[in-house]
Amino acid sequence: MRSTLLVFAGLQLADILTTAAALHFGGREMNGMVLMLMQWGPIAGLILSKAIIAAIAYGAATTGHTRALRLANYIFSAIVLWNLGIVVRLAVA
Repeated sequence: MRSTLLVFAGLQLADILTTAAALHFGGREMNGMVLMLMQWGPIAGLILSKAIIAAIAYGAATTGHTRALRLANYIFSAIVLWNLGIVVRLAVA
């Protein structure tokens, strides 16, 4: 369980960094919830959204929903890869 949570935390950090890079190069946030939270600033919105997600992950971990956390890790891996592709495309353009 601990390694699953560590991977989750690393993926959340990677998501923040890749999203911030995409925004820097002119990209835009596609997640409606995160976009709403960004009214307090792009980085503040990202961090607030991650705090909410971390609370949900903590709840899943403490109630034994490891399968849900593993699934979240796969989903966030795909999101980070997607973000990296966008960053590369925007940086080259």
